[in-house]
Amino acid sequence: MRFLHVITSVDRKTGGPVEALLQLGLVHQKLGHTIEVASADAPGSVHLDEMPFPVHALGPGKTSYVYCPRMAGWLEQHGPHFDAVIAHGLWQYPTNAVQAALSRKVPYFVYTHGMLDPWFNEQFLLKHIKKTFFWSAKLRKVLDEATGIIFTTEEEMERSIRSFFPFRWKGMVAPLGIAPPPAERFIPSTQSRFPELKGRRFLLFFGRIHPKKGCELLIQAFSRVAQDHPDIDLVMAGPGESSYIESMRNTIATAGLQDRVIWTGMITGDVKWELIRSADAFVLPSHQENFGIAVVESLAVHTPVLLSNKVQIWREVIRSGAGLVETDDLQGTELLLRRWLHLDDAERKRFRSRAGECFQSRFTAEQAGWTLLHEVMSILRSEMATSVVLREFSNSYTLG
Repeated sequence: MRFLHVITSVDRKTGGPVEALLQLGLVHQKLGHTIEVASADAPGSVHLDEMPFPVHALGPGKTSYVYCPRMAGWLEQHGPHFDAVIAHGLWQYPTNAVQAALSRKVPYFVYTHGMLDPWFNEQFLLKHIKKTFFWSAKLRKVLDEATGIIFTTEEEMERSIRSFFPFRWKGMVAPLGIAPPPAERFIPSTQSRFPELKGRRFLLFFGRIHPKKGCELLIQAFSRVAQDHPDIDLVMAGPGESSYIESMRNTIATAGLQDRVIWTGMITGDVKWELIRSADAFVLPSHQENFGIAVVESLAVHTPVLLSNKVQIWREVIRSGAGLVETDDLQGTELLLRRWLHLDDAERKRFRSRAGECFQSRFTAEQAGWTLLHEVMSILRSEMATSVVLREFSNSYTLG
């Protein structure tokens, strides 16, 4: 099959949707399918070369809506050459362009990537009002006319049902996964790259540093437990708004813990994997997370995970014994850290073993790629069969 993925940007700094596209695309490509990407990136952008698939950069997109004048025309011309189109994300122009150009011409699917979660409506009232108008004017039609709406967990789909009304979209569940990480090999160690960590245990946050991720909760909770556990540090790894990071630095400075919180900025490649491997545990007290690629990356290298119950794969983590879970507030985040820090070496070792088992049994890219392919093919075969029946009925009725 020929798949076209449509996305706002293929810059991996933008987070989970790009990583999902990459991992799924690689599996499908390995299975013999053709993968191409259309994005609102500006032609010549440096990050285009990081994609292992042809990328048609049709931007640059304009405003936060990422309006891309060339995209609809390109999709009208080239979209029919593909067997299915997968649009990533909501609320921005590229997904709307897919519906405008391809509805009833080419089967298209929409990956919501958690963007229908009611948490956003509760936290950002003004944006919710604007989104309600946009839902009525445009997005409802985009989703209702799609061949399928893809959610990564049953919980994400169930929560999304509560966000906007009315709707007639057809939901399907296809969990994400990642390829096995590169084998551990001799590279400059975490301690040589970050000498502050030499001989130290540390907890790790890795990802986009953003209020949605509960980063300030982690900073506040660490400030409360750090005096009782002088042998543990905290590493905050990832990009974020400077003003938000500065506010958390001030919290740490007030607590006198500047030397025990390390800010690395964005890290990739071997340095990223070495940092995750070396961590005592990965911590994500997020307020909303439909999946959590960084969680799965941690499990893949046997690093236990400490999560809020808003990370929607938390049940799988608990069932596997791969980590701990508490509520997404300060009390819950502090309890999460204290529970982990009170474990002895043998207990932490058991968590590490179960983390690796959890990844192998639930979250590999091969499993995710096969599941999505099966779901898409089943729907396409069903629709094709329905079309044949309707056509035969129509012919019979006309002849009769």
